[in-house]
Amino acid sequence: MPTATLPTSGGPVTVDAIEPVPGLYVYEVPESVHPTSRYRWILAHHEGRALASFETEEAATGGANGVAHLADWTRSQMTTANQISLGGFVWKFTDLLRDAGGVHPNS
Repeated sequence: MPTATLPTSGGPVTVDAIEPVPGLYVYEVPESVHPTSRYRWILAHHEGRALASFETEEAATGGANGVAHLADWTRSQMTTANQISLGGFVWKFTDLLRDAGGVHPNS
């Protein structure tokens, strides 16, 4: 099972993740890390960069499936960012995550 490490003011926290799409992880932020947020489920690149936050695991998995076709997520963060931006998919990427219920990952 993959894991994700979250940087926090109290030090790094490691959580279990799932990989619904190769290269994209979904995990829940522990309540102790951000107790007031209802957006506890994170969709992230496998190298760690959070892409969006969601209210449920199902929504985060839906977001992963929605953007799966836009890039080869198994590649580096820089390569996938270039595939999305140079491919003209930035607005589509944002719209697909929003349509799945995603918000900015720091919400």
